Amino acid sequence: MVQQFLKRRAEILEKTDPDRIYVENIRSFFRIPYTVARFFCEMAVKEKFFKKKVGVFCSNEDCRRLIKSYDSRSEIKDEIICDICEDLEKEKFVFVKEDIEIVEFYQLVK
Repeated sequence: MVQQFLKRRAEILEKTDPDRIYVENIRSFFRIPYTVARFFCEMAVKEKFFKKKVGVFCSNEDCRRLIKSYDSRSEIKDEIICDICEDLEKEKFVFVKEDIEIVEFYQLVK
């Protein structure tokens, strides 16, 4: 039982990218509520263990890639271009700020 518990925790750690840590990663690892996990992430930022970031994701259903990350929402330009969709000559590759998915995540400070 303990071995299985530790194995699941190790799997979560292996799948977590230190450059893109989501509140959900912390929530599932520690098995705590989302609000508590978010609080821990914000405390890690204050203690300089994590750096808070915002990511802009492509709105095309068959892409959904991270286009770019920023240190704050105010840095996001009004128009964002998905280079992958542009290279693939998709009909839509330029997105306005209001129509894109913006997600907060954290980076481990190295």
